[in-house]
Amino acid sequence: NQWWQWSEDIIPALVKPYMEYLAVSQSLHVVVDAQVDSASQCHNCVVHQLCLGKIEITYCVCTPAPIQLMAHGLFACSPVAPTLAVDLHLLEFMKTLFVWLTPNMTAWCKAFKCFLDGQGYKLQSKVCVLLSLYYVFILCSIYL
Repeated sequence: NQWWQWSEDIIPALVKPYMEYLAVSQSLHVVVDAQVDSASQCHNCVVHQLCLGKIEITYCVCTPAPIQLMAHGLFACSPVAPTLAVDLHLLEFMKTLFVWLTPNMTAWCKAFKCFLDGQGYKLQSKVCVLLSLYYVFILCSIYL
């Protein structure tokens, strides 16, 4: 189940790369060119390719996609073969926004969905994906 994978495998494995990214990016103040170890050198696993916009990564069981994406300053939307990743800067902005935001998540989600629709993206479910990602991101922060 996906929750188990996030809580038991991916989030604990993301703590170190997240802390390293924060250090290199000076707490997200500097843009970082990622130097990611490629999984193509792994000889024990089936290797997969993933392309998200301009970012291409190679991943396998030893070096999962969420960990590779974190090195690029991105938080993956799923623990296996993500098709969406959110920039850590945006998540930091959302963290600040939610501190000051009037608690009306329905309106926020509808506005976000409308924005994505205008960009040509369609959410497949009624769950606000970004809020879910933000929740997982907060869980990551708890581990720190």
